[in-house]
Amino acid sequence: MRELVVVQDGKFRYRFTNRLIFQWNDAGPQASPDQCNAEEKMEMRPTGELLAHDDGLTWYGPTRKDERLIAFGLRLKGGGAHQSKTIMLGEITELIRAGVTEAHEFRSKILDENILGKATSSGRESVLKNLSSLYGLAAVPLLTRVFLKLAKTDSTSLQSLALLIALARDPLLRDSALSVAESAVGTPIQWPTFAARFNARHPGRFSEKMVRSLSQNCASTWTQTGHLAGKDKQRTKVHPSAAAAALAALIATVCGLSGPTMLSSAWFRILDLNPDTAMDALRSAEVQGLARLRSAGDVIEISVRQQLATTLGIPELEYV
Repeated sequence: MRELVVVQDGKFRYRFTNRLIFQWNDAGPQASPDQCNAEEKMEMRPTGELLAHDDGLTWYGPTRKDERLIAFGLRLKGGGAHQSKTIMLGEITELIRAGVTEAHEFRSKILDENILGKATSSGRESVLKNLSSLYGLAAVPLLTRVFLKLAKTDSTSLQSLALLIALARDPLLRDSALSVAESAVGTPIQWPTFAARFNARHPGRFSEKMVRSLSQNCASTWTQTGHLAGKDKQRTKVHPSAAAAALAALIATVCGLSGPTMLSSAWFRILDLNPDTAMDALRSAEVQGLARLRSAGDVIEISVRQQLATTLGIPELEYV
């Protein structure tokens, strides 16, 4: 056991001694059940929504405000693009290379200029619809603006950055995340694993054909992001960049997570980062001007909003 005190953005102070003590290991901090703060035990939400605790994954904290999340760019319930498509890395890569950042530009590039090379107008409309669902291209909320800026600055981070925004905007992809996060490296994860997950979480919601298609699309996405590899779709460890860690911290902050719960949240775990390696990644982000970490004794300060606002030129981030 060791005491950990964390201050995030200078607003939250946590001294875990008698109230809540975490035992740290490779899987992250494990709290003793009889010591858990009641505020952290969030009520489960209706099926399909962004759950506080998804059988081991923590997506948001006790200060979550739905209107704040939606305005930032998250989608909290309903279906998603994975019912018909995958993460579409190739398509979003082409748009980022084209340097477009505004909604009307995305629409013009896809529908008028046919930058994605679709054979029919219906195909162009379909790809615009699905990309807008996944990446927020129709309204370009703050989450999308941050994603586009980071992806343009560091193209090697695109897989992890795209995964984070897709998870934030596709509730069904989030539903599949636990199967990946809790599987050991080398474990095969094929589409029936995801199908069982969807059927358990949404009994009777999808037809057998839809569950199969959805599960296969999710399996393809996790392969594109580097979490699965080979014919057997074996679990592999990903190595996220500093930019991805900064985006994960930003999303987690907006979701009301702070302190150890932020570092051990789903947003970091899905990048194969535990609290120690998450801190290492955020230190690298600090070097790039994407985060700020300060320590004094047993106190650690983590800030990303102001740093991202300044470095990316998006002043509105300071107020999310």
